[in-house]
Amino acid sequence: MEQTTQRPRMPFSLKISLGILTLQVLSNVATGVMLVYFAAEAAEHGRSAALLQYLLGYGSLAIAVVVIVSAVLLGRRVPGARAVVTVLEVLTVISGVVALVQGSPQGIVGISLAVLVIVHLFRPDVNAWLRPAAPAPGSHVAMG
Repeated sequence: MEQTTQRPRMPFSLKISLGILTLQVLSNVATGVMLVYFAAEAAEHGRSAALLQYLLGYGSLAIAVVVIVSAVLLGRRVPGARAVVTVLEVLTVISGVVALVQGSPQGIVGISLAVLVIVHLFRPDVNAWLRPAAPAPGSHVAMG
């Protein structure tokens, strides 16, 4: 008797979140590379802002790595990755609010994307998909 096991399909809500996370990773990598490049230029010309630019640039690259690892883990049904993504998205919302208060309307984009990720990550279909499946009855192997 052949037993077939089908892996459940990833919910569309999770696919949306992973797509947005991919955009955020690309944005962080681009920002980080540009900041590091401009920091190197500033250091070459003896300007003092180079250290802060290096810190922000490498910080942006580090965040990109954490987000991509978390996205991969979410795709592999690791529920703990959702907490990491949620914390980063809440920080993105806070950053967006600070940007808005400082007069930068681009903060709305970051806030919107972060809220979309959070809302879609906590939908019931994603909750069910991330919940570990119970082993099928009779699937254990008797030792002895």
